[in-house]
Amino acid sequence: MKRVTYSCAVAAWAGVAVAMLLSSLPLKAQTSSPQTVRAIGIIDVQRILRQSAAYKSIRPQMQKLKKDFKEKFRTAEGKLRTANKDLQQDRAILSPEAFAQRQREFRKSVNTLQRSMQGVNRLLEQALSNGVGKIQIQSRDITKEIAEEMNLDLVLSNAAVTFAKQQLDLTDEVLSRLNKRIPSIKIVPPPQLKPSAGKKK
Repeated sequence: MKRVTYSCAVAAWAGVAVAMLLSSLPLKAQTSSPQTVRAIGIIDVQRILRQSAAYKSIRPQMQKLKKDFKEKFRTAEGKLRTANKDLQQDRAILSPEAFAQRQREFRKSVNTLQRSMQGVNRLLEQALSNGVGKIQIQSRDITKEIAEEMNLDLVLSNAAVTFAKQQLDLTDEVLSRLNKRIPSIKIVPPPQLKPSAGKKK
């Protein structure tokens, strides 16, 4: 199964977050007449995500989900290995037509399991993306609040800046407020990811 990586989620989130932040901040330069940008802030988008308490709370939940489904698929894979071993042992006593039929059925089972694993991987990525998205929204709102409080004209990602004075960096303040506002996030798996779905207790 393809691994769900946090670094990919961070990179994808960072690009979207910067665009949303810039579009939502009160920019005086957006008025009909050109104005000079006098006050600027800088944020480290990726550090805000990686070091936030909310993001750190996501990790063990995702690891638990992956472990649960890894065990589920390990059992299914074991059954397929046994079926393949039985098929090879029976080859000598089966007619060519009967062997070909069982072989087709076996390959169908393998393909079904592979599609199921790929589907679960996509759902895991969706669950991770939903959790990260909540952090993104809160970070955007907090950055906007700080910009308004400090009467900033512009807030940029440090990735787009070659040099900036330390006094312009808002990252620590954004992180502090973010950790107070959302200290943790509960990952809610899609219904298809819940092992108990459709089972009677």
